[in-house]
This record gives sequence, structure tokens and C-alpha cells, in this order.
Amino acid sequence: MPPYNKHLEASAKRTGKSYQQMHDWLDNHPQMKAERHSLDKLFENIEFVKTSWGEEAVKEYLQHIVEDSAMQDIEALQKAGCPDEAVSHSIEVARKALEISSRVKINVDRKLIIRGAVYHDLGKSKTYGMQHGEIGAQMAQELNLENEIIQIILKHIRGGLTEPEAVELNLPVRDYKLKTPEEKIIIYADRMVDIYTDGIVPDTDEKDAENRFVEILQQYEKYGKNAVTLKRYIDMHQEIHRWMN
Repeated sequence: MPPYNKHLEASAKRTGKSYQQMHDWLDNHPQMKAERHSLDKLFENIEFVKTSWGEEAVKEYLQHIVEDSAMQDIEALQKAGCPDEAVSHSIEVARKALEISSRVKINVDRKLIIRGAVYHDLGKSKTYGMQHGEIGAQMAQELNLENEIIQIILKHIRGGLTEPEAVELNLPVRDYKLKTPEEKIIIYADRMVDIYTDGIVPDTDEKDAENRFVEILQQYEKYGKNAVTLKRYIDMHQEIHRWMN
């Protein structure tokens, strides 16, 4: 796990506040530390953090959990040569995917969600082009990562390509269809993080990106791409929100 002071410094850098009380609550009570870091207690802990320190603290809580749970994976990403911006993006996707996982009412593997999100852009250590999914999957095999993570890396390009799309993009023809809730949550989070961090959609924050997801994809070609990809993302958005209700 990262040193306690690193969590305080990271929160201060992101928000201007250290959120020391929240990090103390997480790390400085040995009898309760495992429960407060537990992915199975995520919903309850989020509610406590929100009530105690506010919405912004929830983001810092989730960031803390991601950084603790995936410290070795983040280090592996950096060692592979991923640019800092790609590493930061991947950690944010993991945080957002974990937050989404706390709201769905189906069983999901949250550890896989964190690790799959952290590794999804592994190939950007070599290229930012469309091949980064293929290259990342090859690198993941060399790192002996689980097949579930390799599939996430392969499939995150446009959220599950059809055969004609793969041909058009000069990618291998294979089954890219999203099959698991973990794949869908990570790839949905990836698209949403792009929307609220790219700066292309004016005045869009995290909640707005989710509330206006369909409208934004329809309005901005960068996110919707084409009719086939657009429908796939909209279907994913609707399915995940059904899991929340």
C-alpha cells in the first residue's frame, strides 16, 4: 500500500484539501482497517464517507481504495513505459468503474474491475493508435495477466467491435462482444471519463457526463463515432442503469 502521507499529498494535489480525517478513518484504526478497505463493504463505506465528509471525499476514498488495491499493477503499468497521462487516466477509470460498481444491484468482481481498468490502456506504452488494444493484450500475456484482463484490454476499443468495424480499423477479426458485467462497467467508465476530462464538452462534470451520456454521444462524433458504435454505447448505458434499479 502507498504510504499514508502519499494519500494525503495526492488528495491535496487533486482537491486542495488533504482529507486527513477520512484517510485517518481508513488507515489509522488497525481493528477496522480491513473492513474499511473491503470491496464487499463499498456501498456502506461510501455512504458513511459521504455523510461524514461530503461528495468530494467519496472520490478521495475511492481513489485511496484503488491505489491500495492496485499498487503493484500501477507500478507494472509505469514500468512498462506507459506515459503519466495514460497512467492517471487508467487510475481515474478504475475509480469511476469502482464507483459505478457500488451502485449496481448485481454481483460483480470489484477486484477485477479495478485491475482491468488499470491495465486497459497498457498498450499506450507503445502506441496511442487503434492497435494499442492488440499490443496491450500481447504485453498482458507476457506479464502473465489473467485472461479476464486480457479480454478487457482487447475489447475496450470502441466498446466491443463488430466484424466490419474490425476490418475497417485494420484490426484482427475476432469476437469482441462484451460478455461480462465487469467488461461493460469498465468500458462504460472509460467512455465517461473521456467525456468529463477531455474538455471538449463545455462545463461537463462527472455527474453531468452520466446524466447526459446519450445526448453527448449523439452530439459529439468523438464519443459516438458512428451509428453502430453509438448504439452499442447507448445500449451499454441503459443496461448498466437497469442494474442500478
